[in-house]
Amino acid sequence: MKCLYGMSYLVGICLLLSPLYAQSSLKDLQQIQLLSQDECVIVQVNADWNFKASLDLGSLKNCIWFNASIDDKNYGAVIADEWKIASVPTIIMFEYGKEIKRFEAGLSFNLNEEKILKQINEEIDEIMLRRFQRENYYVANY
Repeated sequence: MKCLYGMSYLVGICLLLSPLYAQSSLKDLQQIQLLSQDECVIVQVNADWNFKASLDLGSLKNCIWFNASIDDKNYGAVIADEWKIASVPTIIMFEYGKEIKRFEAGLSFNLNEEKILKQINEEIDEIMLRRFQRENYYVANY
């Protein structure tokens, strides 16, 4: 059992140190759980049959993003259950491991790309501002 925990820890460290800023597809759920402790993470959850409705998140800055499918046999059911995915696509933003914003498609199974990307960028700006304020607080008080 200790070996299993040791291997999980080692895999987590490797994932944490890997360059994931251009990552576009989720490999496993642990990847997000590890990264979201320190980073802004955006996950776009969709179904294989609806991937034409996925938004292009490649232009986002200062945030790691992933595409995930609820049809994936390794993690799909876990994501759908744990994150309470009611419709696809759903975009979830995490900061320090906590969900801070969610965008869900309606009956059309589509999201308004222009509107959603604008709101995501505004939220990323807020995250960066909070980080800057927190860092300046630590510098000023220590």
